Amino acid sequence: MSDTISRSRAIRRLLKLVRPREAVLVSPHEAVGLIASHNVCAYCDVPEQPCSLRDGYALRTADIEKSGPIKPVTLTVTHTVRAESIDSAPVEPGTTARVLTGGIVPDGADAVLAEEDVVIDGDTIQVRTPVRSGWFVRPAGGEIKQETIIVRAGEIITPQAAAVMIRTRVSSIHARPKPTARVISVGSELSDPCCGDECDTARFPADNLIVSKGLLEQSGMEITEIGVLPDNLDRLVSVLSSDNLPDLIITTGGTGRSERDFARTGAKQAGFTTIFNHVDLRPGRNMFAAHKDNTLLFCLPGPPGAVFACFHAIILTAIRRLRGLPDLETPIMARLENGISAKPGGQWLLFCSLAIEGATIVATPLIKKDTPPMLAMAHADGIAILSGGDSVLPGGEVEIVSTRF
Repeated sequence: MSDTISRSRAIRRLLKLVRPREAVLVSPHEAVGLIASHNVCAYCDVPEQPCSLRDGYALRTADIEKSGPIKPVTLTVTHTVRAESIDSAPVEPGTTARVLTGGIVPDGADAVLAEEDVVIDGDTIQVRTPVRSGWFVRPAGGEIKQETIIVRAGEIITPQAAAVMIRTRVSSIHARPKPTARVISVGSELSDPCCGDECDTARFPADNLIVSKGLLEQSGMEITEIGVLPDNLDRLVSVLSSDNLPDLIITTGGTGRSERDFARTGAKQAGFTTIFNHVDLRPGRNMFAAHKDNTLLFCLPGPPGAVFACFHAIILTAIRRLRGLPDLETPIMARLENGISAKPGGQWLLFCSLAIEGATIVATPLIKKDTPPMLAMAHADGIAILSGGDSVLPGGEVEIVSTRF
């Protein structure tokens, strides 16, 4: 096909058009799973004030510098400081304050002796050995200093990072919301697998609908709607002409050359502009992409295996950019468990399972005479990409794409 382009060129065209979603202001707990648009820094020290690392006694090291086993120093216990205590009285010369773990070390004190390191005698303690200043005291900022970067721009906000934000008094941050997506399976022979008992069992369940929806959700997208459309051009044009289109639409089916394959025509009539018409991939040569305003449209062949392969090979890169993740500077490589070869022509997208062995990703191609493509897809964690005519021996490296990385 004269309008067929390579995968790398198709991705370059896409990335010229795709922009991350605009950031919004959210609280840290609402931002988990989103992408930070700016560096997020601690608003305060942790701890904010020096605190005790042990249950013990806060004291002045100057008071006990001459203590020893034969001549212990006696200090009077004046009060108790708990973790929740604030504005506690200072420690005066010759005195000590009992302090529990996490309690603020009172003014005047510069060390804490653990309970087991002193002799307790009523309202006094006996100290038999000196300690240095700072003993069992975590200083202000000892864990995290104010202005320390917690999450950098372009990174996923994890639950643990959100917890640190809360602890450092970060009340709101700028994060990019999840991009929205809709999935449409086109085919009069298909039934909606999500319709429950009302599903038409005389038709084939639209398994490609489930593949697309699940992969989008794994990749951090928010699904606004899924459904099946019959082979009807007007219906497709009506859907693609709707107001408030999502950031991304995937259709499956209708990309071939028969009289019932009108995905390209429908997209054009709905006002979409073509990005690429065919890609030199196997499977997936008939996929095409288009855009209208801020909406990307990917029309994929109907077979679930082609949907899985095309999603990884092309769409996943656009989703990373939509979410605000940095583009991958180099391909992700894996060591092959078994050797593979590709027939001549274009690039081949091969199902593979993936495992981590030490610091290495290991890919096992799921290409066997006794394993049909659909079953191979069920066991796949991603795809390996091989140029036509190439062979890679066991232990060699191959480019992989997966939602896991």
